[in-house]
Amino acid sequence: MKKLLLLALAIFFGAAAFAQDAPKVQVAVNYSYLYSPHDSFVASSSFNGGSASLSYFFFKHLGLKAEFADYGSYGQLVTVPANTQGCNSPSNCNLSVHGNVYTYTGGPVLRFKFKRVLPFAEVMFGGIHNNFYADLYNTCTIQGECINLSRTPNNNSFDLTVGGGFDLPFSQHIAFRPIEVDWVRTGFGNPTVIGNSTQNNLRAQVGIVFKF
Repeated sequence: MKKLLLLALAIFFGAAAFAQDAPKVQVAVNYSYLYSPHDSFVASSSFNGGSASLSYFFFKHLGLKAEFADYGSYGQLVTVPANTQGCNSPSNCNLSVHGNVYTYTGGPVLRFKFKRVLPFAEVMFGGIHNNFYADLYNTCTIQGECINLSRTPNNNSFDLTVGGGFDLPFSQHIAFRPIEVDWVRTGFGNPTVIGNSTQNNLRAQVGIVFKF
């Protein structure tokens, strides 16, 4: 009986020690780079911004993550080729267009431990805001040389983010995130403007993780 009691105490304190080694809450602050390729007259874009995320782990390896990323405002000179579906003019339609981009996503995250490296994987769903395409449509209409589209492009789209990375712990409560890479699928669906109804974007992040 005494041995069983000692064993139970050892298991209890061991579990408590593990709980201290694996905090349930993680807050990450990152630099974020987003590359968005296009196959029409809209050039591919690179966005620089920042993101913040909050993760809560219900179990040792499984948790939920919510993230917001902001890439600020950007401008682009768009050249629509002459006498095409998008430009009703004998000369190219040159348009100065501006927009801003941010994302808001959430979903499950898996974490692991391999010696001093803490890898993780995530799948998140949510939305992305980008009013660049609507500004392109409006600028094109005002100039009067572009064929009017059937509808104004939507500023918001569904966002699916799949990826992962790894952390290097400094201490029990702070870790460095040297890399996180995600595939980001969006669906701004006006083919006349962007050439495709879906976009396969690439995102890379680096930052600091705080654990509680």
